Amino acid sequence: MVMTRFTLPLLATALLLGMVIAGLIGGPAFAPDLHTDMWFIGWRAANVQLTRAVIALTHLGGAAVLVPLCLAVTLLLWRWRGRRNALFFLAATMSARAMIEVLKLAVDRPRPAFDPYPVIVSSKSFPSGHAGNSMVVYLAIALFLAPERWRPHAIAAAIALSLAIGWTRPMLGVHWPTDVVAGWCFGLLWTGSWWWFSRRGAAAAASGYSPASPAAEA
Repeated sequence: MVMTRFTLPLLATALLLGMVIAGLIGGPAFAPDLHTDMWFIGWRAANVQLTRAVIALTHLGGAAVLVPLCLAVTLLLWRWRGRRNALFFLAATMSARAMIEVLKLAVDRPRPAFDPYPVIVSSKSFPSGHAGNSMVVYLAIALFLAPERWRPHAIAAAIALSLAIGWTRPMLGVHWPTDVVAGWCFGLLWTGSWWWFSRRGAAAAASGYSPASPAAEA
């Protein structure tokens, strides 16, 4: 219990700090970002077929896939896990999309512009929406939908998929690597926070605690 009390705040702080640092130092003036995106220009030219596979993978983090998936999972949760879990899942995933757009407008970082984009983009660079939204959605599915005995494996698979999707963005030249790191940090922090609040509320409801109850007054 003591370890949990200290570990969770430290982890949340580390993720938030990672986002802030990526926002402050990243972009065209940050040599690792610049060199990585420049290197992938030559990689794409030499690996046309692999680039097509990367494009297919990156679509798994786009709105055309994630939004319908969220709605479908919400319906499943409503039926299998109850209204409360369904609404928490929907709120976590949809609010994440809105928050990422707010962060993009606030930071206003330009995207790499070394060569024509192989995929369509329509917003600012920081943080990566594909990295952030895929982390939120797939991790939330693992947490809210997967049976408890399979949840650790589902979480590992969700994180691995999000890492793969996020890394396709600098591979395609549409994001700086620090955009992607910030997206991952945001997704982990956002989803973990919603899950923590949902479990606290569920535990309180199961115990019968209410601020107006005789037990609470006692």
